[in-house]
Amino acid sequence: MTKLFPAYALSFGAALCLSTSGAVAATLTLNSTSSQSDIDADYGGAIQAQELTGKYANCTVLYEGDVQRGDLQRFHALFGYDGESYFNSLPDGATLCLNSPGGNLYESLVIVDFLREVFADLQTYVADGDLCASACSNLFLSGAHTFEGESYETIAMRAISPTARLGVHAPRIVLPNDGETYDAEEVAAVYDEAIRDSSHLFAFAQKVDDENTPYLTPYLYARSIETPPHDMYYVDTVGDALFANVAVTGITYEVNLRANLINTICDNVFLLDDGAFSWAFAPTWKPHPLASIADLYNEFSQILALEAHENQTDDNPVYTSSWDIEQRDGAIYGFRRGYRTSGPYGAEDCVVRLDTSAPVGATDNFGTVATAWDARDTNPIEVRIGYQHPRSDFSDPEDPHVSSPYAYWTALSQDDENQQHSYPPLMLFPMGLPLSELPRIGAQTTEPEVEEATVEDDREPLTCDDLWYHRNRIFHKNGYCFGSERGIATFGNDGCFTKSPELSSQESELIRLIKQGEKDLGC
Repeated sequence: MTKLFPAYALSFGAALCLSTSGAVAATLTLNSTSSQSDIDADYGGAIQAQELTGKYANCTVLYEGDVQRGDLQRFHALFGYDGESYFNSLPDGATLCLNSPGGNLYESLVIVDFLREVFADLQTYVADGDLCASACSNLFLSGAHTFEGESYETIAMRAISPTARLGVHAPRIVLPNDGETYDAEEVAAVYDEAIRDSSHLFAFAQKVDDENTPYLTPYLYARSIETPPHDMYYVDTVGDALFANVAVTGITYEVNLRANLINTICDNVFLLDDGAFSWAFAPTWKPHPLASIADLYNEFSQILALEAHENQTDDNPVYTSSWDIEQRDGAIYGFRRGYRTSGPYGAEDCVVRLDTSAPVGATDNFGTVATAWDARDTNPIEVRIGYQHPRSDFSDPEDPHVSSPYAYWTALSQDDENQQHSYPPLMLFPMGLPLSELPRIGAQTTEPEVEEATVEDDREPLTCDDLWYHRNRIFHKNGYCFGSERGIATFGNDGCFTKSPELSSQESELIRLIKQGEKDLGC
């Protein structure tokens, strides 16, 4: 007897894809003033001809619509591929612009393979307000520039505008006829196809350019696998763009040279690089190496709470937690000291050098990003990492060079074992900042008056109400049933189950620190 499976019970179906209602077949449009008949003669009718304007004016080719079986033939035609030979008649620096909700996963991956095989020299771009999601993201991530000389050298080259939507999620299989039943052989065939396509996607995640840069970074691959098929993970924050190694164009790196800028840079360094670098005493603090930005912030906020002076007590290791900024010898120097990335055994200091002659308090522009090349070729942020040992009342005084950012930088520079790290200017902005809020090229800005070179903590001090909320939020998260009117009004008791919640060691330590803070404030 043949066993039948109802269609609605299957998580796999005929093709791995993002299903879209009202699917529209993709078109491949060449930015050209030639007539359609001339283009048809050159490309066999597979390519449309149109002079692109507006946000597509700099696009060489525009791909719009759903990724469907047969789209590979359009790219074959674009490169004159006849099964054996091919040619590239596109201009140097050609750009493929993408506006597609996704579609057939397998088709997108075979197109990616083909573009690599013919050294397509086709950069990719998603314009303002456009969408490139699911299967389309593979086409986008394959964007590259190829240098031709004695051999081919290919480097990843892809960019999005700040308001573009680049999305990934786990693939799913869409059944051809919803509600029908399928026999075991049909289901087995579909499952085999699903495994093949998933394997193909995994293989794409292993591919790197000639500078060893992944086309699909482990971070973005993890987001795609963990995001359910009915949902979408968008590359829409500074952190996402950095971890996905995607350039953001149409922006300007204009910032104010104040102490909070140093804080932002240093926070980003430890978020991006794990705070470990090459030190044996700095184990990872991340929940896992491929954690999302949201998870990283949760863990990192706890580290920042531990480092603050007001949260350090006599019965625990004490570290210097301070920040400073100064202009010396034609550059801005700053430090942020006391990152507790090593638990109770040590802390690290982040020392920054910015190549600018502007004074502290001024607004300076570290460049504009009109193309992916602009984002790639600029690394104005220099960072060195120092190390702190636990301190007590019996410790020797700290070395004099840690008294100022410039002196600290100079001392670390003279240490042959201390490595300088360089970062792209996107690190000037907070990891959690939405890309849509980055300063845009051409936007009107007001130059503020230069302030005195004073250092202040831009964060508001915590109040008794703040401390009460954070303390009780931890209890609420762990199922605590509130008895006070304030607790019930703020958090409610829906889903509560205990008066004695079990807290993790980190949560217990945070509770202790918060209570100490409440005591110090006289709450």
